[in-house]
Amino acid sequence: MSLRRRITVAIVLTIVITVFGVVAHVGNRMLYTWRHIPEAYAAWDTGTLLVEYMKSHDGRWPSSWNDLLSVQNSGSGGQITLRGANAGDTNYGDALVKRVAIDWKFDPARGDQNSPVTRPDGSRFPIVWAGADPNEMVHAYWNASRNTNAPAIRQPGKF
Repeated sequence: MSLRRRITVAIVLTIVITVFGVVAHVGNRMLYTWRHIPEAYAAWDTGTLLVEYMKSHDGRWPSSWNDLLSVQNSGSGGQITLRGANAGDTNYGDALVKRVAIDWKFDPARGDQNSPVTRPDGSRFPIVWAGADPNEMVHAYWNASRNTNAPAIRQPGKF
């Protein structure tokens, strides 16, 4: 095999291997994201429920999942949009309990920037929708509720 042919084969192989590596990496990231979509919706919905709970309970923090999920049965519960629940899904609260952990001793009045909402293993959510990180939602609501001159909280997905 001539030197020119060897160089051509080496270049072609390098290009093929590089393209394969890029496609494999992009595919892996897409699959990773796809697998975490239910968790991202659970995080968003938990943040929504926490904000709704604090709105209807004078800024108090819930003490348990039962306490938090009770906001769905309140008068405003029918107006709460839970994006991860299917129509008629009565067990969605159980799905949230499995995917999300909440620090029930968290006190938003202290003004700390702790993250009271995490994955069950205590880690941060690797994938969240833009503007729908539950911890940011809680802190934004609390800061806005303390400052009456603050602009209204923008709900994710609404402009």
